[in-house]
Amino acid sequence: MDEGFALSAIQEIISPSTIQKQAQNDIQSVLSTDAPFVDIHQLFDLYDRLYFRSLLANRVEVTWSPRLTLCAGICELVKDNNGQYKRVRLKLSEPLLKFRPRSDVINTLLHESIHAYLFVTTSWKHSRGEDGTGHGKGFLLLADAINSHGGYQITVFHTFHDEVDSYRTHIWQCDGPCRTQPPFFGLVKRSTNRAPGKGDAWFSQHEQECGGKWLKIAEPEMSKEQVARLSGLQRAGLQKNKLDSWVGSSSQKSKRVAADDVGKDGIKKQKYRPEIDGRVECPICAEMVMPEAINRHLDEQHM
Repeated sequence: MDEGFALSAIQEIISPSTIQKQAQNDIQSVLSTDAPFVDIHQLFDLYDRLYFRSLLANRVEVTWSPRLTLCAGICELVKDNNGQYKRVRLKLSEPLLKFRPRSDVINTLLHESIHAYLFVTTSWKHSRGEDGTGHGKGFLLLADAINSHGGYQITVFHTFHDEVDSYRTHIWQCDGPCRTQPPFFGLVKRSTNRAPGKGDAWFSQHEQECGGKWLKIAEPEMSKEQVARLSGLQRAGLQKNKLDSWVGSSSQKSKRVAADDVGKDGIKKQKYRPEIDGRVECPICAEMVMPEAINRHLDEQHM
């Protein structure tokens, strides 16, 4: 079914109307500048007229998503006010695309717009097409036609692997045998705080073949807003954990200073900082504070 509607759109690209020709001129005007960023809503409206038979404007919502970190874009069928699946939501990933070349934003917008067009014309049947991903013959035909017409580079999958990985900051390590085996070495990286569990398709197989436990080894720093929402007890626990690590690192630093206290010529060097009654250094402002006062110092000076 996708194929028939793709061919209908291609036929209009081959024999463009006056409206399509004007849209093409407007697109060329927008893309002729050196501006690093583009207005995706403006371009979407123009591409709708040029490539998608003006069927998208009243059915598709286009937005930037600050939470989409595993793919460059997504297109989904959603319910309208009457509970019918007749609306389409097209999202582009702000985290992945904001530092990419302008061409990547445009190619991703066109990729998702093809999905939107096929959703509008075939409804849910598009996502259950011949390949199960929505990238069947109809998608490929229309993508190839648009690439040939406008010199774009619409592909089936993006290759922004470094950007995706940079947002996968929640990391778990298995303590079982799989931690020594490629390609994953017992690591699970995610952009959200969702520990490996029964919801993962591979979890039961891992339990049978490895049997190791998952331990969280890394996570992103909490924002000031997140810290502010913690209860007093939670904040105290958070600061105690940090204090333990700071005291430990200060102890290691002291050992290194002592070891380096005598130079190669045997002459005793002056220490870079005098010892101050067992105080610890605030990691933010470097002020020396008694360990029992570090929590209050952090609250009063740095929150």
